[in-house]
Amino acid sequence: MHNNSENIIVGSRESLLAKKHIDIFENQLSKNVSSRIKIQKKFFKTTGDRFLNEKISDLGNKGLFSKEIDEALLKFEINLGIHSLKDLPTKLPKGIEIAATLKRENFRDAIVSNRNSNIKELPAKSIIGTSSIRRAMQIKKIRPDLIIKDIRGNVDTRLKKLKEKSYDAIILAHAGLKRLDIKKSYKTIDPRVMVPALGQGTIALVVNVKNINLNKVIRKLNHTKTFLETECERIFLNALDGSCQTPVGGYAILKKINNKDKIIFNFIAFSQDGARCVKDKICLDIKNFKSESYKLGVKIKNQIR
Repeated sequence: MHNNSENIIVGSRESLLAKKHIDIFENQLSKNVSSRIKIQKKFFKTTGDRFLNEKISDLGNKGLFSKEIDEALLKFEINLGIHSLKDLPTKLPKGIEIAATLKRENFRDAIVSNRNSNIKELPAKSIIGTSSIRRAMQIKKIRPDLIIKDIRGNVDTRLKKLKEKSYDAIILAHAGLKRLDIKKSYKTIDPRVMVPALGQGTIALVVNVKNINLNKVIRKLNHTKTFLETECERIFLNALDGSCQTPVGGYAILKKINNKDKIIFNFIAFSQDGARCVKDKICLDIKNFKSESYKLGVKIKNQIR
């Protein structure tokens, strides 16, 4: 398997969405590189998948949905890990790296409800489901009267719980709903109202650095704009909180302003108890966005302590 680019053994989680991510990767590989490369698939039950009755924040977010796949990469049991970028810690284990990001889908959050309501239209004291502290703290600012209830499981599991009336509404990533072609009506949330997770909507292709020939193939699939935008987001997150437990969201958009490449970065960050919050937008020059993103993360970290 080592350096064999004619046969790719892909590792991912077992969910329907994770399998859809493999389909998207295969399609891009066939279209942009070759349709003759054979794909084998290995599915993993990660730590995050095994402890569905516990809150994500109690388990600690670092590598929760990638650890087992990372280990398989390092042992050469697979030679490509496919992940939702937002699930990856900002620092990957030594010996593996993100070789490419596929073109980003809509990065916004979405609300799915039994009444097809947006957050502001939900009746008072409605039960809204989310497993994200970032989402929960923003909901409290928008609608302090709503009852926030933890929800775990894959997209299909959560939608089933909604249908069974265990919740009046749930918050999910728009990208997952779209990729799974969910027919149930939902409303996309303006990112200025609810700032999404850093990296949301992006599929990351993770490789062992020693698989040189294969990695050259994978890099051909990289979507440069997505890579730059999400790199800005992840550098900020790494500086702010390497443990990924601080409630934080953000999205970077690469734009031309006065004929110069700039990154417009919107973000929100809360102290862990939710007492302090910083929400802002900053314009970064493409030439020094890495150092500026890092400095910003350090600055915000000090403000929410």
